[in-house]
Amino acid sequence: MTAGDDNPLSLGDDAYLTLRERIVTCRLAPGERITEKQLASDLGLGLTPIRRALQRLNHEGLVRTLPRRGYQVTPLSIASVNEVFQVWRILGPAIGELAVNNMTEQERAEFKAQEEARIQAAIGTGGEMALVATASEVWMTLAEQTGNARLLDMYVRLVGDLSRVFRLVVQDPAAMKRTKFAAPESWAFMEHPERVRQAMEEFIDTSHKAVLEILLSWPSVTQAEVVLPVSGAAQPG
Repeated sequence: MTAGDDNPLSLGDDAYLTLRERIVTCRLAPGERITEKQLASDLGLGLTPIRRALQRLNHEGLVRTLPRRGYQVTPLSIASVNEVFQVWRILGPAIGELAVNNMTEQERAEFKAQEEARIQAAIGTGGEMALVATASEVWMTLAEQTGNARLLDMYVRLVGDLSRVFRLVVQDPAAMKRTKFAAPESWAFMEHPERVRQAMEEFIDTSHKAVLEILLSWPSVTQAEVVLPVSGAAQPG
């Protein structure tokens, strides 16, 4: 990336992608305060592309404006996490059902084999953090397979917060040992389109329960915002 405001639209895209990646991976933590000048210095960009990027992130709900104080990475709370899962409970099964029914039998078989391999590779080589990233990619592939631009746009707006939630909880090793997550170990339901909606609902419900179990064990639930306990702190991969 080049410093300055030349070609601000292109630089704004670069700034947006970089900042969004840092937010959804929690390198910029929920609740963290940021300023245009700080980000411009950090990324080696002018203020115009940074401002464009922050406007897009604000629209997605990943940052919020603090009048006369800059911006804040949108905090997470138990209530907001529940809202994220409630929306996913509506969108996820619809995405799965529409995507699978848009595929031919051969395409479903190929998708099943490919995604099972990707999930197992993530589990074997990168641990929970890699699994979160891979699972997000799998769901994004399904959303794209729906062929519905509006549904895809809704999922893109949701997936940022979903990624933040999962990446936070998997950083708590003690809690992860106590909690069994719903890992999509098998995509067998791809062979039976009529079962997709039920399978997606069960997966999302089990994931929601596991996330809440971890979050409710943290001292920060007595506060307005969810904060990763110091003892469980780790750098996202």
